[in-house]
Amino acid sequence: MERKFDFIGKRHVAYILSLILIAGSWIYGAFIKGPKFGIDFTGGTLVEIRVNEEGVNTETIRNLFKGNIEGVSVQNVEGENAFMVKAPVIGDPNETVAEIRKILKDRFDGRLTILKVEMIGPTIGKELREKGIMAVIYALIGILIYVAWRFEPIFAFGAVLALIHDSLATVGIFMSVGREFSLPVIAALLTVIGYSINDTIVVYDRIRENMKVLLRSKPFEEIVNESINQTLSRTVITSLTTLFVVLCLYLFGGGVINDFAFVLLVGIVVGTYSSIFIASAIVVDWYRYVKKEK
Repeated sequence: MERKFDFIGKRHVAYILSLILIAGSWIYGAFIKGPKFGIDFTGGTLVEIRVNEEGVNTETIRNLFKGNIEGVSVQNVEGENAFMVKAPVIGDPNETVAEIRKILKDRFDGRLTILKVEMIGPTIGKELREKGIMAVIYALIGILIYVAWRFEPIFAFGAVLALIHDSLATVGIFMSVGREFSLPVIAALLTVIGYSINDTIVVYDRIRENMKVLLRSKPFEEIVNESINQTLSRTVITSLTTLFVVLCLYLFGGGVINDFAFVLLVGIVVGTYSSIFIASAIVVDWYRYVKKEK
């Protein structure tokens, strides 16, 4: 006999857990620890190098810039003896790059290869930050319109609130662990939104099909709970499979895509949770409210 879990009955517990997660991560990440933005959003210079010398690490390179260029961060590119040197905008970006080159060549003369140089001004960085935020907002609006047309406005309301939940939770956790926002992180967040709505649509489609047959004989809450249970194995198997791939990216993909993979890793877990506990539960509460008003 198939076991049934009372997901809808536990929805208020899920609401409280989500509220604690989002509020706690944002208070700590945004107000205590403080968000970090990469040069994509703040402007600055990035120089990627390879050093042909044993025993060189991020601390070795970081110490070279102390007292010369303030605010320099150094990140190791895993799997190679390569590093990314990032510096904020101070005066002319070309002069900053020239100073970085000089310091590195003085220390590693003949053993240094410069792989890549990027420069982004503060105005462009601000524009990229604003466009990244608007991309997320436009995605949510598009999904709201699609779900309202494909199902009913009540389902669109639940889907978008669940996606906002996923975005806030993922960003809050990302800030809390001290990672740096960049354009790949925004791309990962949009990917999470797309992944999460896919799971939610599967559940909603089953709810709609069951409503056609069972709405006259069973309470709406029970229909929704049965629908979640019927799609549970598909949701879990799909999420675990995707999670395994993303975990491999996170562990073995190297420093360049580590933040991207981390957002996907957190987003898949949060998105799967919201598809089961949040999206449909919001529909149930909204349905009960509308019915009560009528």
